[in-house]
Amino acid sequence: MSEPRYTTAGALQLKHSMPTEAAKQHFDIYRPLDKAGMSDMVTMLLKHGGPESHEHINNLGKIFFNKATEIGASTPLSDYVNDSEGRQAIIQEYDLKVKQILAKDLSPAAKNKELADMTGGYNKKIEKQNLDYLLSRGSTAAKMAKTGARGNSSQLASGTSTPLMSLNAKGELIPVVIKHSFAEGMTPAEHLAMSYMGRGSTVLSQLSTALPGALFKKLAPTVFHEVITEDDCKTHNGILVDIGDSKSLLGRYEAETNRLVDEEEIKHLVSAGVKRVKVRSSLTCEAHEGICKHCFGLMAHGRLPEIGENVGVIAAQSVSEVLTQAMLSTKHKASVGERKGNQYEQASNLLLNPSDNFKDEATISDINGKVTRISPTALGDFHVFVNEKSHFVPNNQAVKVVVGDTINQGQRLSTGTINPRKLVQLRGLGAGREYMAKELRDIYGGGLDPRHFEIIAKNLIKYVEIMDPGETGFLPGDKVNVSEVAKFLNKKTEELPVDRAEGGVLAKPVHTLTPGTLLDANHIAELKGWGVKTVHVSNSGLRVAPLVPGLQTAKLLDPNWISKLSFSRLKDTLQNSAAIGAESDLHSVDPITPYIMGSEFGEGENGRY
Repeated sequence: MSEPRYTTAGALQLKHSMPTEAAKQHFDIYRPLDKAGMSDMVTMLLKHGGPESHEHINNLGKIFFNKATEIGASTPLSDYVNDSEGRQAIIQEYDLKVKQILAKDLSPAAKNKELADMTGGYNKKIEKQNLDYLLSRGSTAAKMAKTGARGNSSQLASGTSTPLMSLNAKGELIPVVIKHSFAEGMTPAEHLAMSYMGRGSTVLSQLSTALPGALFKKLAPTVFHEVITEDDCKTHNGILVDIGDSKSLLGRYEAETNRLVDEEEIKHLVSAGVKRVKVRSSLTCEAHEGICKHCFGLMAHGRLPEIGENVGVIAAQSVSEVLTQAMLSTKHKASVGERKGNQYEQASNLLLNPSDNFKDEATISDINGKVTRISPTALGDFHVFVNEKSHFVPNNQAVKVVVGDTINQGQRLSTGTINPRKLVQLRGLGAGREYMAKELRDIYGGGLDPRHFEIIAKNLIKYVEIMDPGETGFLPGDKVNVSEVAKFLNKKTEELPVDRAEGGVLAKPVHTLTPGTLLDANHIAELKGWGVKTVHVSNSGLRVAPLVPGLQTAKLLDPNWISKLSFSRLKDTLQNSAAIGAESDLHSVDPITPYIMGSEFGEGENGRY
């Protein structure tokens, strides 16, 4: 006999008020309307609520506001008292393990790493114990933290239980166990340790909107030409997505059949035993410029985007807004974060991709082979040997392989963040785009639409350097968009079986492999794994090398001189553009020139923006 499920009169009333029958069917009366539940309900209404969905969402907001005012909930001091034995037991256990780590014969960096790994787990444990205990006592503050109405469990634990340990200005742990909460008062040593994090939070509050805002100003010009330009580019190329990743699958179109992937289609694919689905993506769209409707897929309202919809700006705005909220959240969170840094630091590190100071860079293999030995150094570092070639792993990272493992070129050997520059040099533009999109999604926690990250990755990793111009008008050293190269590679092609294609230059895209990719043994193995039988290789003589300039300089490679003025280095742009006689197309998808000249601006058959 199944467990009984409970709902409320309010949930039934909300279900009855839904504007369409489809919305009523999709409204879950058993799900609590916490922060995630509210977000999903709004998404559901946009998809199934019909033309009145926006007005209904506004009305719901008024209902919830009035109800909250009517309840008039207050939080007395008793809401913030956690004097439980469970809390003390966790603190004592944590204190003992800290003493054991500090007593070990390890380098300061190794001790800090071990403390950080352990503290992260205990923070989660103390947060859960604190929230459960306060909820059992009917704490209104705990209810608000649980639902996301005000604060979160981490902030509540710092105020009512303990932050466990603080960080110094360098982001390193201060080895003082904090056994008291802000509510009950701290010892002088605890207070001094927490003052470092307090000062950091004060500075962070000033930067919480400035830094993500500055990132948006750099990101938007890099992607604002990604406009919906046509209905269907007719491509059968796409990316492979795991069948369990419904967040990435729903609303896309299957590459081979052009069938919409909805809930019913996923059920059908699962019953057929399908593990991965090849779906269309902005990464593989073959529209002449911008993106076609079907490669982007359905918008949040459940319909295809309109011609002229600037999905690039939507992507830039979405990722920047989340970083603003993340920094504000970090400011209020008085507990130890990850060694990689907060969400903004991780995202900006990957997007800016500095050439000389990439943070927490993972070690990747330069070659194919087997791990023959792993040798530690006196300072706690490691040398990982692949076919006896040494790869250095610093002591602040953990080795992710063991002796005997078979390794492919570009495969990670340690923890940390893979540098896209190095990965692209070894594996090509396609591998770099895939990794950047996936890593950004992991950094953001899976809450945003994965298609935003695909658009960003596509535009940050799209340039190549001409090594041999062959029979083209390029010059050696020219840095151009890979889409420009594809036009020339396509003129002289030969279709070859995959087994015979090694050493050839790819002329037509296959999955995420881009034109111009010099096919090596790893690419051939990938192609076979995807079930590809033949590929088109180019006989044009054109040879290119992939580039990853990073967000700071990617826009400066744009040939559109007026568009570059939306970025930085305005004086250099004007001087260089005048010297070479640069032009700016009045009819391109880039919005700046058409906006200035008024060409094809606004709604209508020719309107794009």
